[in-house]
Amino acid sequence: MMYAHVIFDLDGTLVDSSSEIYEAAVYVCREHNLKIPTFDYIRSMTGSPPRLFFLDHGCRDDDVDALVIEFRSYLADHAGDPNRVFTPVLPLLTVLHQRSIRLSIATTKPTSLAVQLLGRYGLLHFFSHVQGTDAPLRHKPHPDIIYSCIKKTAAGGSSVMVGDTTFDVEAAHNASIDSIAVCTGAHSYDLLTQVSPSFLLHSLDEFLGIFSTSL
Repeated sequence: MMYAHVIFDLDGTLVDSSSEIYEAAVYVCREHNLKIPTFDYIRSMTGSPPRLFFLDHGCRDDDVDALVIEFRSYLADHAGDPNRVFTPVLPLLTVLHQRSIRLSIATTKPTSLAVQLLGRYGLLHFFSHVQGTDAPLRHKPHPDIIYSCIKKTAAGGSSVMVGDTTFDVEAAHNASIDSIAVCTGAHSYDLLTQVSPSFLLHSLDEFLGIFSTSL
């Protein structure tokens, strides 16, 4: 099957950003005398709204929005290490781009932060559209940001969502498009199996193998 439009999640799918997210979360928690999260906790929660990081570690609901702003500010100042990009990503994006397949990003991060970090990762130029979870758009598994990617790219033909979490797969289901789950981020093979992605990969190395007859 040929997809005219491939929508990628960012964290855990294209980049191994868990350590960057962890560093930012720990910084904010220390600044506000909150319980310090473990790395495993942050990795498992990557792709979730970051307000949950702080609510789960002692932050009051009235204060959490301010802490999310601090968290994202820290990422804007410190994250975006190009060495965090998964090895198969650059070759894969290059092939897809050369074959005129439209590429989008659909991420939990705000659009402005995602654009900034994609530039530092060296990936921004591949994407026709970057869609973050900006109000009033809702977080995955709601399909809002997928719909926005489809609308903004105006890609003919079918779209597919690629991500590392059940939220990505469920958002694709809710948008009535196919999904490709990859086991490089927050959620395990067994957990991803439970939400029935169209395809389940151990790594993006396998992406072109699946579609070798059409890509």
